[in-house]
Amino acid sequence: MNNKLNFTERALENLPIPADKQAVYYDSGSRDGLCVIVTYGGAKTYYAYMKFNGSPKRIKIGRVGQIKLIKAREVAHTLKEQATLGQDPSAKRKEDLKDITLKQFYETVYKPEYSDIYKRESSVGNDDSIFEHRLADFHNRKMLSIKPEEIEKLHQKTKKELSPYTANRMLSLIKHMYSIAIKQGHIQSRENPAEFVRKFPEQSRDRFLQSDEIKRFFEALENEDNQVFKNYVLLSLFTGQRRNSVLSMRWDNVDLKNGLIYIPDTKNGDPMQIPMTTQTKDLLESIKADAESDWVIPSNKSASGHLEDPKRPWQDLLKRANIKNLRLHDLRRTQGSYQAITGASINIIGKSLGHKSTNTTMIYARLSADPVREAMQKSTDKIMEFIN
Repeated sequence: MNNKLNFTERALENLPIPADKQAVYYDSGSRDGLCVIVTYGGAKTYYAYMKFNGSPKRIKIGRVGQIKLIKAREVAHTLKEQATLGQDPSAKRKEDLKDITLKQFYETVYKPEYSDIYKRESSVGNDDSIFEHRLADFHNRKMLSIKPEEIEKLHQKTKKELSPYTANRMLSLIKHMYSIAIKQGHIQSRENPAEFVRKFPEQSRDRFLQSDEIKRFFEALENEDNQVFKNYVLLSLFTGQRRNSVLSMRWDNVDLKNGLIYIPDTKNGDPMQIPMTTQTKDLLESIKADAESDWVIPSNKSASGHLEDPKRPWQDLLKRANIKNLRLHDLRRTQGSYQAITGASINIIGKSLGHKSTNTTMIYARLSADPVREAMQKSTDKIMEFIN
């Protein structure tokens, strides 16, 4: 989405946050190509847009709010002058980055120019955590000085101390950082130290609530004092949706009249509609009756306004139910598993859980909500049978 706007400090402060893709606004009060990119994560960044030797260039200036508008216009004007005089306006920046440390690259290039723009907020948080805790030994190292054997050693150490999954996420992050650096011309491709480090095999998890556990689970949940957490658990089980999709659900996304839940931001990038089962609709109507927040699962203790980290009450719940090795994500797997047990097809299960597969995408596109609702209803009814 491209727009023209007469930039003022207040106008930029009030720019709306796009629901999915980034929005680009061009300064109609300047002829120097100043623009602002607003991401769906909320970041607002000044860029200078111009052509150099016939090729378009967009050069980052800095964050709105951290740099004054008048300064951003001055920088855009200087960069355009350089391009007019035949000087590559991005050359000095590339030169400065040739001897950059891994931390400098992450903070000044990777995070603001890639991660904050193209990744979901939860993924950015995961990257920050991995970079801070797992790549700390490399923070002050020059990117060109890090060797493949050092990446391999850290990969092995992370597997031993934590898990193959965490080790592979660390490897993916540093490998992608080097890929971005190579793409932008900061280093040569042969100097990527993570290029030939192989990921560890990861065993897929198949844990879900067993029939002999369901009654204990619901008895423990019935005695739960935290009603918001209780609602979150039930909604996760009945809908089979991912944690962030349930936690960040707004009433604007809930259509009680037609029995549909709209999820605008999914892991695979595509919005989706989830049909409500009877249990889901009854639960949402009950929550709605006393709702005082825009969030379905609200919290007055979090900055976001909705529940964010239910790990501690989850562990307490499992302890009361005498259930071991069950994760919050296994509620989603429970919904899918009981759909399979009650005879739903793979395509219907994939549709209800929002899975994305190149082999079945066209089939998914032809499915209506009715057979998906029927499969989810059978699954939920089967789960509820074990309570009695």
